[in-house]
Amino acid sequence: MRDAVKIVCCCGAGICTSNYLREEIEDRLKEEGFKNVKVQISKVNDLEEAVVGADLLATTVELQKDYGIPQVRALGIMLDDNAAKEALDNIVDILKKNQ
Repeated sequence: MRDAVKIVCCCGAGICTSNYLREEIEDRLKEEGFKNVKVQISKVNDLEEAVVGADLLATTVELQKDYGIPQVRALGIMLDDNAAKEALDNIVDILKKNQ
């Protein structure tokens, strides 16, 4: 198993929405038993630097670029419980497969 997991949460401004994503992802990963997870927030304009060394990118916006890591469109976390569960399940599945 890897020592640490780095996830970048991205929204347009990199403030409110990405912070909410970060909290939801951290809570879910704790429930799943992930211990050493760093969840960083970023705005779209800063993604090039933010994704360096990242294992996953969770975003609320549609990105035109492939950053070479798995991307999860996590807008569902903001919408309703079913959509949030689906997005968070997807994140957990990707991380478990990459351990």
